[in-house]
Amino acid sequence: MGMKLYALLNIFLCFSAIASAQSIENAATIEYGSKNLTLDHPLLISVVLRDVETRPSVIFPEIKDLEKRSKSATSSVSTVDGRKVVIQTITQEYYAAKAGNYLIPEFNLTVNNVRLHSDETMVVFAKSSEDKNNLPTAENVEVTEADDNSQSVFLSVQTDRKEVYIRQGFAVRISLYIAENAPVEMEFYRFNAQLQGILKAIRPVNCWEENVGVEEIIKRKVTIRGRRFAEYNMYQARFFPITSEDIELPSVKLNMLVTESGRAVNVQNKLVKAFRSRPLRVVVKQLPDHPLRDQVAVGQYSLRERLSSDLVYPGESVRYMFKIEGVGNIKAIPAPVVPASSSFDIYPPEESQVVKRSYQSVIGEKTFDYFVVPRKDGEFPLGRYFHWIYFNVEKEKYDTLSSATSLEVRGDEYKLTNLSLSGSSGLYDNLENLDSSSETIDYKKILKDLTNILIVLLLVTMIWVFRK
Repeated sequence: MGMKLYALLNIFLCFSAIASAQSIENAATIEYGSKNLTLDHPLLISVVLRDVETRPSVIFPEIKDLEKRSKSATSSVSTVDGRKVVIQTITQEYYAAKAGNYLIPEFNLTVNNVRLHSDETMVVFAKSSEDKNNLPTAENVEVTEADDNSQSVFLSVQTDRKEVYIRQGFAVRISLYIAENAPVEMEFYRFNAQLQGILKAIRPVNCWEENVGVEEIIKRKVTIRGRRFAEYNMYQARFFPITSEDIELPSVKLNMLVTESGRAVNVQNKLVKAFRSRPLRVVVKQLPDHPLRDQVAVGQYSLRERLSSDLVYPGESVRYMFKIEGVGNIKAIPAPVVPASSSFDIYPPEESQVVKRSYQSVIGEKTFDYFVVPRKDGEFPLGRYFHWIYFNVEKEKYDTLSSATSLEVRGDEYKLTNLSLSGSSGLYDNLENLDSSSETIDYKKILKDLTNILIVLLLVTMIWVFRK
């Protein structure tokens, strides 16, 4: 009997080790931003998931004395040792109404069927640098549906722009506004089914959509032309038109259960009342004439570059990073068109990107990492080879990001075996004749298969131990 217990204990320890090793592989964590803040900056609580392609639904906790506001979602895609690495980060903002110390209690979140735990922590909010004594309790917003300031309840479909260029982003926000002094009580009625119908009508078919995802209705206090309202935000996203057709956002309807003056008590006595939004149009402008008009990205961008070494010998490799940062449809940014050269062999780049989506903007960066082999000596300004044309929406004209780096190559010319510089354009000659049928070894998959086999063997051993 003692031998059986000893064997069982060893098997249990093996299972624990294997389980913990596999859980690390798909790690998910809860992380905090800065815990020493001013009142004009929010506390940020994030869920970070690794090796997850699809962004999951995350509902963050309600925290006493802190107000939930905007949510953002960031995805990072890169290549490490030939393997694609994806990191998803979903972040919730919390604002404080007054300065002080706030104890964040411990809480649990379930994400992708995994339970995440956060211990209690202390966050300090100090007064802002302006040292305002009377901080506003509600955010001032502009809503066209409240032009006459007489409606106590209204549904609003808002956009942050009435006119955009093709492929330039604009925001759409759907909210229900209820005045604080409205003489009615309301409840949402069959909300999920209604929201799907509203989104089907609102989403333009000729646009690329980038949304944060609203898994819950978040209430916030706002002031519209001096009158206080509670805003219930139901949907927000940014759209990038891919054709020059104007965007038509039709009037949509939301039904609510209404109890006037609080007289009705039973659900049977409540009335279903419809609230409609105003239709909207977003004018889409075509870009000015240009040979690349239908291909260039649209937005506001800047360039960061890095060269692993600015002095090399012919035949010695060097890495060059061309990183585009800014505001726009980051995922759709095309790679720079690099002209062929007898002076260099330039391999196709490894691409990686980081995209942060929020109601205010879609910002991020896209990196193109090149492997360059010089073939001749000399001084080579890389701006001749690496440049990227886009349409600058701030300047309303085409702009070019060009490399400002130079590469110095010293030494004899690099002679490729069995290749002539005059008759060859580079290392990619006869590429179509090379054997590409051999597959790379996926060590991660092999390790996972071996682990699964070990688990099966342990199960068989456990059954054998108990039957003896």
